[in-house]
Amino acid sequence: MSAGDVPPARSPGSSRFRVKPESFSLSGQGLRITVAIVIVTVAAYVWLVTYGTGRFAAEETWGTAYDSLGKSLLSGRADVEPHSIDWEGFEENGKVYISFGPFPALLRIVPNAVFPSMDGKWSRLSCLAGAVLSLLAAACVMGTSLRGPGNLPGRATTVYFAAGLLGFGLGTPLVYLVSCGRIYHEAIIWGLCGSLWSIHFMLRILAGSIPRWRGFLGLSVSFGVALLSRVTFGVPIALAMAVLGAREVATIIRTDRRGNEKAADALGLVLALSPAVAAGLSFFWYNHARFGSIWKTLDFKVTYVHPEEIGGVLNLARAPSALWNYFGFTPASFSSLPPYFQFAPVRYFNDSIFFGWKEQVLSLSLGSSWLVVGAALGLLGLLWRRRRSWEALLVPAFLPQFMVIASFYFVTQRYAAEFLPALVFLFAVLLADARRNGRPSIRLAWIFLVLAGFSAAVTVTSTLEWNLADNGDVPVEYKARLARVLNRTGQAPGCNGSRQPVTDYTPLGQSFSYAAARFNRTWDDKPIGLGHFYYSRGI
Repeated sequence: MSAGDVPPARSPGSSRFRVKPESFSLSGQGLRITVAIVIVTVAAYVWLVTYGTGRFAAEETWGTAYDSLGKSLLSGRADVEPHSIDWEGFEENGKVYISFGPFPALLRIVPNAVFPSMDGKWSRLSCLAGAVLSLLAAACVMGTSLRGPGNLPGRATTVYFAAGLLGFGLGTPLVYLVSCGRIYHEAIIWGLCGSLWSIHFMLRILAGSIPRWRGFLGLSVSFGVALLSRVTFGVPIALAMAVLGAREVATIIRTDRRGNEKAADALGLVLALSPAVAAGLSFFWYNHARFGSIWKTLDFKVTYVHPEEIGGVLNLARAPSALWNYFGFTPASFSSLPPYFQFAPVRYFNDSIFFGWKEQVLSLSLGSSWLVVGAALGLLGLLWRRRRSWEALLVPAFLPQFMVIASFYFVTQRYAAEFLPALVFLFAVLLADARRNGRPSIRLAWIFLVLAGFSAAVTVTSTLEWNLADNGDVPVEYKARLARVLNRTGQAPGCNGSRQPVTDYTPLGQSFSYAAARFNRTWDDKPIGLGHFYYSRGI
């Protein structure tokens, strides 16, 4: 054997698996840049999820519902205490249930047993853990794509990796999700996390850089996390896993080996996929425990939303409006006030087929421009290839998630994260093409780094502005702090003569019907906020 040969790596009972060498590495400077980006990103997550306080042990909006669900799951039930979810829950046969997946509740069972005083206070830690693991998964996806033989110089590899890491960490809707640990965000963060790890293992299986049984085991576990967090993240992975599983079965059948060896390979595949089967059965049980049907994930007859009055739960006629909000450019995304970027109010081409409640959204083409451009180039690369690849066969697996969100009766910023798995997968395809193409892609790498920095600036500042102006689930003191950070501290109108604040004087008297007037605070002792500004003085 020559020095350049690599011995085959075998899975149990198999002699046909060969693990390709992994050649992706960072130089000393590249490693320092990577560490710096990770530290800054994680620090930003900590600041955001704790509202600048550094305190993790605190309740978030309806986060206690997961703690209640965890206790019920231990008893073989799926209901929650009514007060833990209030109007966001729904009642079936005298019991209250939540529409969210059970995975965050499963995470709380053991910690609540060890630290009972933390009951109801895990949301911030859970969101932070899910966000950091999502960042790590994205880094692994990009590392896998840049790994292997190719002509891409080391400096360009570093730039590509740094751009992707910075862009995903601070230039995607993940920043918005981790900026507020309410129940809506926590479920999506973990669904995204499971989906990204699934993509990592899918790419490694295709690249042959991991023993197949280990790759399918990782894919299986990641699928379970995605499915039990949010079903829309689980469906694409299930379809991709079916394609890869069929590919693996065909490979086992075609190999020129004895029958007992093929049976051992098949058994290894079955065992590796067993966590996915267990997750699927748990998902069906969870649905049946709530609705009496394994296929039903929400009963709109007992909720405040009635889709039958607005064209159904899914309606392709909504796609133009939804895609315009999620990907289009609108002047409403820009502001003449610091920080000059903001979430735009949702606009529909036909209000009658959407839910009446409207929120805000930041276009992915603006807040994640690096990823949208990269995904578009990755898709073009797949279409231009003379030979079809397995990556091209896996792309359609993400289409159901894409279309469900585009045809849903509601558009909101948190659903923008549903597009990330497909976009990240296509960006990974672009990186693999860049690795093979080499030098012509160096300038493109620097363009992506600039776009990633721009996306990070837009996403972070507009997320802070949203928390200041529109988010009612964060502390008012945090809003006042953001007003100072964003230079949104209000001032009294100017005049030609001298000014004296009336708050410097003692009032001769006052009359009130509900509560006494407060100086420099609201009647319930909070900072004074009017519109997008906060005032240090006022009555």
